[in-house]
Amino acid sequence: MSEYVPMPAQGVGSFLNNVDTELKLEFIQHLKRIGVDRYVELPQLVVVGDQSSGKSSVLQAITKLPFPVDDKMCTRFPTEVALQRSAGPESISVQVKLALVENVGGYEDDDDDLSNEGPTEIIRDIECTTFPFRSQEFTNEFKRVLTVASSQILGLEADSQVLSKSTLTITVKGPDEIDLTIVDIPGLVSVGHDAFETARALVRRYTDNPKCIILAVAHPADPETQEVFQMIKNIPNKENRVIGVITKCDRKQEGAENWILDTIKNEREQRHYLKQGWFGLRNRLPVERNTSNQERDSKEADFFSRGLWADLDPGKLGIKHLRTALIKMLNTHITNSIPELIPEIKQRLSSRDHALAQLGRPRSSKSEQIECMVTLSSLFSRASEDALNGYYQNLPDEDSAKLRKIVQDRLEAYRDSMQEDYQDSLPLPDATVLRSTAKSTWRSSILAEENLAHIYEVIHANRGIEFPDEVNHNVMGILWRSQTQQWNKLASDLIVDLGFSIAKTMTLLVGEATAEQELQANTTSWLLSQIPTTTAAAIDELSKLLVGEARTWTLVPKYSELMGELYKGHIKNMARSLCALDDRSDTAALWENKIDVWLAHNKDVDSVLNTYFRLKAYYEVAMERFIDNVALQVVERHLLGPSSVLRSFTPSYIVKMAEEDAELLRRIAGENGDKVLERAAIASEITSLTEALASAGRFGLSNN
Repeated sequence: MSEYVPMPAQGVGSFLNNVDTELKLEFIQHLKRIGVDRYVELPQLVVVGDQSSGKSSVLQAITKLPFPVDDKMCTRFPTEVALQRSAGPESISVQVKLALVENVGGYEDDDDDLSNEGPTEIIRDIECTTFPFRSQEFTNEFKRVLTVASSQILGLEADSQVLSKSTLTITVKGPDEIDLTIVDIPGLVSVGHDAFETARALVRRYTDNPKCIILAVAHPADPETQEVFQMIKNIPNKENRVIGVITKCDRKQEGAENWILDTIKNEREQRHYLKQGWFGLRNRLPVERNTSNQERDSKEADFFSRGLWADLDPGKLGIKHLRTALIKMLNTHITNSIPELIPEIKQRLSSRDHALAQLGRPRSSKSEQIECMVTLSSLFSRASEDALNGYYQNLPDEDSAKLRKIVQDRLEAYRDSMQEDYQDSLPLPDATVLRSTAKSTWRSSILAEENLAHIYEVIHANRGIEFPDEVNHNVMGILWRSQTQQWNKLASDLIVDLGFSIAKTMTLLVGEATAEQELQANTTSWLLSQIPTTTAAAIDELSKLLVGEARTWTLVPKYSELMGELYKGHIKNMARSLCALDDRSDTAALWENKIDVWLAHNKDVDSVLNTYFRLKAYYEVAMERFIDNVALQVVERHLLGPSSVLRSFTPSYIVKMAEEDAELLRRIAGENGDKVLERAAIASEITSLTEALASAGRFGLSNN
């Protein structure tokens, strides 16, 4: 902030003083001071015109500030002059607000990008000295400040014709000021100019704001060549928002007086008619730059009192009457804008409150992160227990929430696959294997069956020191291991499938526990990273089970009983098939006895049958045991057990994490920098909007 500068008894904005509008103007300026204009469109006065149309002279005449009026000088960035009533001595400060996103090329700028207020950063407060306000020293100092600001904004482009979105803000304070903001924006240029699109977009940024009053500045040149007239046609609600002024009336070209006079007369059928009227001004000449404001106004009044100007309504000529018209227009516009403004602020505040709620509670500090994760894990663990226990009434109506059903269905499918593999690999031998009553054919018939032939080969391939009618003890192990090769694959597929199901359930439950997308993503990612550890433990447990099942051993009585039933049942079936072939009508019992006798004399064949049914009986017993062990020791103990993410993610786990690995907690629960900035920006906006509503009450405007 600059030092105070003494001001004259009548402040630079005192001419706009109006009791009826003063309170509302002060309220609007207060909203700008607290930054509400960044979020809600506020009423303001904008000076618009072609380059070199004399806009700066108009701004100078209104504000009484010594802006350069040299025709070679052009406004190349928005200049905002804020007149503010304040206690204490008069002061002036100059501030540069640099646009964070800046395009300086004519055609490179995007209209939509410029039509909205972009982010800005205050990069410099430029000092202004305490020279007397109307002194030549102050004029020189003010020009120096503008030069410094221009260099700060344009940088290396200072000598080119590019335009900038950065803003120069000049604030004048004093007890005799009223609250008013006037914005001078870069002048319009012709279509062929490199900066045409940029200039037009900068103008639209203000003219599209329905709360802006437009002071359209024209000059004596042919109106067909002036972009400002085309711009006026496209301004929404121009009847109530646009007031016109023709500058440099003392420098009109020969023959131009007709359209100038007709325009200032402002008859309704006139092509440039404006409801708010047109005014004529005489600008300071460059040689008059050192004259006082009073002298400037006196010269203007004298000029318009003579010649053809005497035929016009004197109320349409000179800065004095333009000021009066602006006062009236501001009064109406501010009065009409405020009733719409308060609801807009309330609506914006509501949307910002919602946006802040969507971000969730802050998670910057360790304590905030612990609190957040304890709450999340508590909700998650309760939901996961319900999912594991089959209590679905409090869970989302999603298939993935019904985890116990998913597990049960998958275990039953696994059991069925195991049984199918059992039936495919060890089916009951064909009961009609003996197709002749001639005993000489029985050996070949029995050993022709694929499984029995394979067993016969294995027995003979592994003969040792056993007796001729015995089977080597290695045979059962060899046959058993070949029969259980699918067990590992079937159980491994079960583990993988349930791992995916657990991941889906876990993801759903995390989403139910918190609506914050970033926290959802971080927590889900971390929990997913834990599943491979649980899966690895389950696979390790499966490997141990498979090692144990490689041995053929059981204490289950069912094995011996089942083996005997299978062996005897097959003998009976073969006897019945022979009985059907017997022309002598021998009984099945007789044929059963004959088969027993034959097998007693053919021990090698009998050993094959015994081995097959022993293998089949043991398979059934071991398979049932293995299925249960996989369900209990692999699935329930590991995938769904205490170390599972579904059970381990608890508040106590979070507390332990905070003590042992605070960095992990921060990575999961901490907010990224963008979100911290977003939260701060929303909070700042809420503060401004809340203060705006409170100040509306203090100003007595809350019911408007």
